[in-house]
Amino acid sequence: MSRLLPQIESGAGLSDLDAELLVHWMWKFEGLTWSFDHPELRYTERYTLRDRVLLPLDDIRADLTVAVSLIEVVTQGLADEPMGLNSWTQASAIFGAGVFGRVAIMVLLTKFESEVPPAYSLYRFKDRNASDRGARLFFPKIGFANCTEAVKTSIAYGNWLSLCHDRDMRERIAEEATPRYHQTLDSFD
Repeated sequence: MSRLLPQIESGAGLSDLDAELLVHWMWKFEGLTWSFDHPELRYTERYTLRDRVLLPLDDIRADLTVAVSLIEVVTQGLADEPMGLNSWTQASAIFGAGVFGRVAIMVLLTKFESEVPPAYSLYRFKDRNASDRGARLFFPKIGFANCTEAVKTSIAYGNWLSLCHDRDMRERIAEEATPRYHQTLDSFD
């Protein structure tokens, strides 16, 4: 990431492999934050945080979008560039948003792409077996004039998309539990 972020900032673009690295990096920070807030809970039913961060994207790959926006300048008067997460999920281990230097990033379910502000460029993953996964074919636009604008937007949309992803996860859990309950009741007939 120490090489990838400056590459993105310079406009050199991203490859599919780079985008996958961004997802894992965002999940690492989002997962660590979540783990500190919920030390007694399991990260997900299927993954430990370590698995989520280190294993290749699996069947969720086709359902993920990475949203990236470049920031033209760091706001004058700030001693440091922005660096931090702007998402607060409680049930979803998918969504993450933040601003890191002159790059604003979101990792989200593709079904919520329409909720992403137009300042971001959207990237959908290639098939895992695509031959050009290493080619830099995604060139995010400069969507923010300065980092203050990017952070404010990231916070506002991070809040909203965190809620959307949590609601979606809770609905999925409820849907998965319902058939098992009915199946158990049917076995008594």
